[in-house]
Amino acid sequence: MHPTLKILLLILLAIVVQHASLPLLAFAGCALLLLALLQQVTLLRKLLLRSRWLLLTLLLIYACTTPGEYLHGWESLPLTYEGLHHGLLQAARLTVMLAGLALLLGTTPRDNLMAGIYRLIYPLQYLGISPDRFAARLWLTLHYVELERPQQHVPFWQRFERASQTQQQEISHVRFEVSHFLVRDWVILTAALLLAGWSFA
Repeated sequence: MHPTLKILLLILLAIVVQHASLPLLAFAGCALLLLALLQQVTLLRKLLLRSRWLLLTLLLIYACTTPGEYLHGWESLPLTYEGLHHGLLQAARLTVMLAGLALLLGTTPRDNLMAGIYRLIYPLQYLGISPDRFAARLWLTLHYVELERPQQHVPFWQRFERASQTQQQEISHVRFEVSHFLVRDWVILTAALLLAGWSFA
C-alpha cells in the first residue's frame, strides 16, 4: 500500500471516529484494535502507556464537567453518568486512533513515511511552501534524534542540539523514492471514501 494512502486513511479515520455512530465505532474500533494487537502489539502497548495519563485526564474532565445525574453512592464527587459516557466515548476514539497510528508507524519505514508525507504536501508548493525543504528537515530531525538515544535521561533539546552539531557534516543530501499511486491504491481510497460517506449518512 502506498505510504501516502496510509496517511490519508489515518486522517480519514480521525474524521470518521468523531462522527460515527456508537455501534459503527465499536465495530470498526474492535476490528482495528484486533489488527493492531496481531501485527503491532509492542508498538501499540508503548503508545497506550505513553497516553495513559491523557486518557485518564480526558475521562475525568468529561465525568466532572458534564451536567447530568450524579453517580449513586458517589454524591461527594462531581461525577455524572452522562459525563462518564462521554468520557469513555472520547477515550475510545483516541484509543482507536492510537491503534491506527501503531499500524501506520509499524508497517511503514521512515523513508517511505517521508515519501508519503512529501507526496501529500506537494501541492503546497503552489502556495510558496517548499515540500522538499520541509520533508528534508523532518527526515533529518528524526534521523538525529534516533542517533542520539543516550542511556541516561537527557533533555530532548540537549539531544537534538548535540546531534545537530556532531552529525551535521555527515549528511550532504537526503534522498528517498517517491512512487506513484497504483490502481489498487485508487481502489482502496475510493472504497474508504465511500465507507466514510456512508458512516455520515
